[in-house]
Amino acid sequence: MDLKALTVFVRGGKGGRDAVVYITDDCARTLRHYLEVRPPLLIEGRRPLFYTDFGKRWERRGVYRMFMYYKRLAGIEKQGGVHVFSRHSVGSLLVKRGCDIVTVKELMRHSDVHTTMRYMHISDATRREKYEQFLRL
Repeated sequence: MDLKALTVFVRGGKGGRDAVVYITDDCARTLRHYLEVRPPLLIEGRRPLFYTDFGKRWERRGVYRMFMYYKRLAGIEKQGGVHVFSRHSVGSLLVKRGCDIVTVKELMRHSDVHTTMRYMHISDATRREKYEQFLRL
């Protein structure tokens, strides 16, 4: 993790590949605070960024349960779990806000642009806005 460069190195992420992920200033500030208050812990010879209250590594099921609990607590009724929130929502927002498909492909770490194309669904309002922006005579 490089909080000055606003990046996090992910080992063995999607598809088992390593990746560099960008974070925001707010996220870096929150992580700095978290690192100040959490006790350092060595698990299996490594220092994980996050761990459970029981000194174990987080497992997928535990992360999913916690996510769903806080989603319900926040009153969010939209379907989807961690993967939808952390991958599909990000890809869709990038496209909706005008990011080009090649950049979305790289940010999402897709090996094939056809995978990225599933985020190309756009609303009627966006179609109208683009029509007015690019085709108005």
